[in-house]
Amino acid sequence: MAKDQEKRDRGKGRGGQGQSRDVQISKALSLLLRHAAEKEGLKMNAQGYANVADVLQWRKLKSIKCTFDEVKHAVDSSDKKRFALLHIPSSHPTESTTQATTVPGSDPIDDTTVLGKPTTSQEQTDATQQALSVTDTDPANYLIRASQGHSIKSVDAASFLEPLSLDDESKLPETVVHGTFHGAWPLILQSGGLRCMNRNHVHFATGPSLESVLAAQETATFKQGAEKTVISGMRGDAQVLIYIDIRKALKAGCPFWRSENGVILSEGLPDESGVQRVPVDFFDVVIERKLKMGKIWEKGEELQELPANLTSKGTPKNRR
Repeated sequence: MAKDQEKRDRGKGRGGQGQSRDVQISKALSLLLRHAAEKEGLKMNAQGYANVADVLQWRKLKSIKCTFDEVKHAVDSSDKKRFALLHIPSSHPTESTTQATTVPGSDPIDDTTVLGKPTTSQEQTDATQQALSVTDTDPANYLIRASQGHSIKSVDAASFLEPLSLDDESKLPETVVHGTFHGAWPLILQSGGLRCMNRNHVHFATGPSLESVLAAQETATFKQGAEKTVISGMRGDAQVLIYIDIRKALKAGCPFWRSENGVILSEGLPDESGVQRVPVDFFDVVIERKLKMGKIWEKGEELQELPANLTSKGTPKNRR
């Protein structure tokens, strides 16, 4: 009964333009761990891990009296597995820790890695689930990080992202797709590709497949956002889907990585002016899905131009 009441209370807490307490906490954690840690003085190691005790002292979480249990709930309930949690008790360090990594909230976290090597999605999922099952209630004995989406330059992606390579094609995803919006598509073409903008990487999802989208449009059964499974790496309301020829991109030297929650990431290649982007040369097929226009780009050729009334609307902001 107490747990049921806790769940009801968790959903009732409103604020931040009518957002539930769960959403407030999840968004605050994402903001801090992806973007604001350095500015806010939060100690973070090269893998992006921060001590949970320090995180709970951050002004935004402290002002809403966020608890350790609520942080663990945010990790456990995230549909896109946005966060990773490690339990590292100071008195019983595990083999995955390094002696230079300290745990108490008041102590610094050294820039050495916590796991020592990039982890696979399943390994990090297992580590997080193990941490969630531990009964230790001291937040100082836990580390937390965002799985991807960082704009913090001191976070070393190579230390925790899995590199994708033509040397092992069995690990390459069948689908690599970037979701965007009508208003952004002309700008992407004009700039020559996809840029990281304020993040360290361009984000890609591993679905929906090109075949499934085209088939659904042809049978008139497709509805925007109708996919039942959560697609990490792309917003559900994306209107334009850019499918990437990852083999062509890798062959040209463009790096791609897989994050712990299955998102495909790339910093792109620098152009003559040093700007990083994933060039349009690597775009295989581009689909407009909201109005079921089908293919609007294929292998370097624009097949259809989006109507001006669509591209003039701009792009949605500040919506998950």
